[in-house]
Formats: sequence, C-alpha cells, structure tokens
Amino acid sequence: MIQFKNVTKIYPDGTKALSDISFNVGSGEFVFLVGASGAGKTTAVKLITKEIEPTQGGVSVNGRDITKLKKREIPHHRRGLGVVFQDFRLLPDKTIYENVAFAMEIVEARDRDIRRQVPGILAMVGLGSKADCFPDQLSGGEQQRASLARAIVNNPSVLLADEPTGNLDMETAMDIMKVINMINHRGTTVIMATHAGEIVNAMKKRVITFKKGVIISDREKGGYYNED
Repeated sequence: MIQFKNVTKIYPDGTKALSDISFNVGSGEFVFLVGASGAGKTTAVKLITKEIEPTQGGVSVNGRDITKLKKREIPHHRRGLGVVFQDFRLLPDKTIYENVAFAMEIVEARDRDIRRQVPGILAMVGLGSKADCFPDQLSGGEQQRASLARAIVNNPSVLLADEPTGNLDMETAMDIMKVINMINHRGTTVIMATHAGEIVNAMKKRVITFKKGVIISDREKGGYYNED
C-alpha cells in the first residue's frame, strides 16, 4: 500500500527532517507515527500527500512511485487520500453538510450522489442531527468529527491524520479515536502522526517511532510509546 524506501528530506534552510528512512504500511493497517515535535513524522505525512518532495529515495502508494508523478496527476493521487488536521480546517461560512458535500463537489460528484452519501457519513460519525449547523456552533470534538466525515466521504483508500486530537481533552480525544478506529475497520488504511503517548498506548496498534529524522523502533500491536 505505502512504501518509503531510503527516504531523506532536507529542507531549503538545511534542516534534515528525515534521514534514510524505510518502512511499509500494508492495506487496511492502522499505524501510528510518533515522536516529539520535529522528529519527522509530519514530514512523512506531507511526502505521502505530495505536498513536498523527498531529497533522496522513493515513496510509493498503491504500488506507484509518487515521486515520479507528473503535476497533472497529483490531484488524482490526492483523491485517494483523506486528510485530517489538528485545526479542523472547516469552512466557517458553510454548514456541516455543505462542508462535507464540498469535498464531493471538488471531485465533480453528481448531485444525487452527494445527497445520498453525505447524510450517511454524517450519521456514521455521530453528526446526523448537526447537518445544518455551522462550525462555530459545534464543540471541538464535533468539529473534528465533521473533518473526519469530510475526509472519508469520497471513500479514500488511506486516511492520514496529523495530530487530530491535539486540541482536544482526553475524553473527547478518545471519542475521536473510536471514530477513526471504526473507519479503519471499514477497510481504510490509517496513518496517524501524533505525540500523544497516552492515546497511542490505549489503542494498541502498530507504532513507528521517529527521533531526529530517523526511525528508532517499529513495534507491532501493543507497542509502547514513550516520548522520552
């Protein structure tokens, strides 16, 4: 599904964010990328979305080296990815329904498909009764649920979550993790970058630990994460 092979990333200011890292993520897996701020995990996510390019090495998604994609092919690549961020990034002047529908409009889905798909996705993430609300009428946890709905409404093969619980209290964060786990159980591959050790330990999933741009451990289910 996803393969990093001897990937190094050096930013223009000389910062080496990743140094010769390699790992594979299989279809349907749930994998945490963990480490302190600046460890390299967010850089890895940005390489998958092709927001940035590796300095050296290859990144493959679904068997294709995305470092070789032409510019016109990038939008199609990104359609297979759902992305959730720490700061929600909802459109404030659109209702929750409209925010989720917008993701389908971008890929030119038919109106009847949007009308059929969006309510079901909102119900799945627990927002069936909030479709007509605007983002500022929702709690932080509800806004993140809306972000998740938007990320998965086009049935992506991969969900990338970059610190999705960073702005939430622990109880709300665990509720969000239950939703992400449910999405994974539906067959979506999940890669989540976080430094929240308590959440990682509670979920008992595969854990790849980054430190100063290198992978220092790759533990299967139940792997313990200690930020130190």
